Amino acid sequence: MPRIISGSLRGVRLQAPAGTDTRPTSDRAKEALFSIIGPAIEGAHVLDLFAGSGQIALEALSRGAEYAVLCETDREALKALFANVEKTGTSEQLRVFTYDARRLVKSLAEGNQSFYFIYLDPPWQNLPDLLKAIESNLSTLLSEDGVIVLESERKQDIPSRIGPDLTLSRSCTYGASVLSFYYHEND
Repeated sequence: MPRIISGSLRGVRLQAPAGTDTRPTSDRAKEALFSIIGPAIEGAHVLDLFAGSGQIALEALSRGAEYAVLCETDREALKALFANVEKTGTSEQLRVFTYDARRLVKSLAEGNQSFYFIYLDPPWQNLPDLLKAIESNLSTLLSEDGVIVLESERKQDIPSRIGPDLTLSRSCTYGASVLSFYYHEND
């Protein structure tokens, strides 16, 4: 069962979706993720695409992020996500969208919304189209000092760049998962 590991909501146990369609991020990988991002999460805006139970965005809010946008379409994951939002009392700090992530990316960019931290953990077959949508809207969507983190399985090839501006800075393996961090080239 996932839990929030640090911050104001530390120790809160989160509901996981029923079934095997979503893969909760391990506590070890989550701890490493937020250790790498560090204190820059304070006051940040977060975009969690393919949010599952919402544990990454909720962890970010617990650690001081100001606001989160989550996207999820799976019915079982949404049940867990909404239960977790209620359990953590974070409904005023986030917004959940229940439609296609590519459409959401375009809509957020058109609304000039910008994020410091964008987290991607998509079904792998969705990644190429999702990356195209992000690349097309990157200048608006990701703040100049922001980071995109892609979670993938160890056996999957990951891109070395996202668009012309974001470069793979580092990848870390945690069990069967790999976290890849993309920053603007000048960072």
